[in-house]
Amino acid sequence: MLDDIVGGVLEFIFHIFVEIVCFYTGEIILFIITFGHKKPRWDYYSDVSVSKWIILTEISFWIGAAFWIMFVIYLARFFT
Repeated sequence: MLDDIVGGVLEFIFHIFVEIVCFYTGEIILFIITFGHKKPRWDYYSDVSVSKWIILTEISFWIGAAFWIMFVIYLARFFT
């Protein structure tokens, strides 16, 4: 029973870490691509409506996730 709780907590921490890293990376990439027109929102868009919040954070997350996937593939190909 304790193993299940510890495993669940570690999985939760891992998911939060991955999502935060991907979100911030996506925000930085959007800032670079738009030449500074879109400023990074470090507050997770907390001042907008729920539907807009979901759309904006998901866009940033998936851009960041795509970047990290391509970066890992690049490193794997570079070192093989």
